[in-house]
Parts: sequence; structure tokens; C-alpha cells
Amino acid sequence: MGRRIIYRIEDRPENVVEEYRWDEVKRLQHWYDSEFTWTAGRLGFKRYVVFPNTNEFGGLDVSLWKIIAKRHQSLVEEGLSELEVVNQLEREKLVVVKWGGYFDDSLASGFTRVADNEWNAFLVCDFLLKASTLCPNATINLSDEGKFIKTGSVRLRNGKALLFRSELAQGIDPSARCFSIVDPQKYDGHPEFRNFVPEFNRLEKKKKREVLRNWNWLGYGDGYDVGGDDKRGFDLNAKVREFVVFE
Repeated sequence: MGRRIIYRIEDRPENVVEEYRWDEVKRLQHWYDSEFTWTAGRLGFKRYVVFPNTNEFGGLDVSLWKIIAKRHQSLVEEGLSELEVVNQLEREKLVVVKWGGYFDDSLASGFTRVADNEWNAFLVCDFLLKASTLCPNATINLSDEGKFIKTGSVRLRNGKALLFRSELAQGIDPSARCFSIVDPQKYDGHPEFRNFVPEFNRLEKKKKREVLRNWNWLGYGDGYDVGGDDKRGFDLNAKVREFVVFE
């Protein structure tokens, strides 16, 4: 599977996100999803994930999703908010809701599959840095399965980057080395990610070994020009309000 950037707000007393702030984050997320090209996956910062309750409503002649959609529409027409609609659908046992998004013990969580598109990786972290200023009383934890976040993980709170000394390479200034510099022009016309190889079973053994040995297409390699950075490009470090390093 292609490399991901994972993000979550832990369900802890010090993390608070009011309803109106989450609405602002959703609007920002929609803008990023709409305005930029995503070649592997889109933003997926969610407070909940909804599944059809097939245990209660299995074997119906009509699609359960159609029943849910019709009921959803009627609740919206009654003037219920999105959160109220989801709560009501859950009470009626039409859906199963995983609160907190994709990851346990979260207020909100998600991931974006970026594969080898470092410009998409930049956009994910740029969005989350802005989102942290919209939710100043919550810490967003980020981890990168690739190389864009040079420390592997970082925490964002109100525009600040929080790091532990143990995450930093010796002698490295976090303000210069936390995020990689990315040249977006390298990703103009970048092909969309595919997590399978067409006709793989028909390839000769030698070709199969070559394909399986090449992990860079999944995005786990280092596609930068020099020293973990592009020679020119956008520097997300410059947007961070402050770097805070804990011992």
C-alpha cells in the first residue's frame, strides 16, 4: 500500500474543539480538496466514520444505502445539523458510527495516501498547520511514513511545531529541518497512484522481482534533489509560528 501521512487529535482533557471550530476546519478541508490536484488520496480528517448497519438490516430487497440516504435527507429537511443527523441515524440503528474517525482514542483522525507525491505531502501538512490555528486548544499529531516530515512525526498546536529532542538528528536545527523543501513543478502532471501492477501475474519472474524490489513508487523512498530537500521550492518551516523542543 502507498505511503501515508497520518493525523489525529487524541481524546484527552487538554484537547478541546468546539463545534463552530470544526465547521471552519471542514470548510478549509473542502477548499484544499477542491483547489489542488491529488494523485493518491485526499484529505480525510474526520470526527466520525459511518458504516451501514448490515447486522440489523441485512438481506433487504432495497439497498440499505438508499434507505439511509432517504432518511438522511428527511432529517436535513427537518433542520437537524450534520452531527444531529448522524446521532439520529445511529439511534435508529441504520448506521454504525466509529466516533473519533479512523483511529481509536481520538477526537478526530484520518490519513492521506500521498505515495511518492511530495507536493501532496506538503499540502497535507500545510492544511494541518492552518487547521491547528483554527483549533488552538487542541494538538494535532502527525506522522509520515515517508520523508517529507524529516523527524518522522511532529505535533502542531496553534501554529506551533512541538518536537522532542530525541526526534532530532544530532546538531540539526528543527526550524530548518523539520519539513522538507518541495518544488511543486516536479509534480506537474504527476501520474495518479495505483496500488497494483496490471497483469502482474503474467510478468516474467525477473520482471516481477524488479517490480517488487522497487519500493520508491509506493512513496517510501527519498525523491529529493539533495540532502532531503529540493534545490528550490516551498518551505513549510517558514510558516510555523514557533518550534518548541522538549527534552
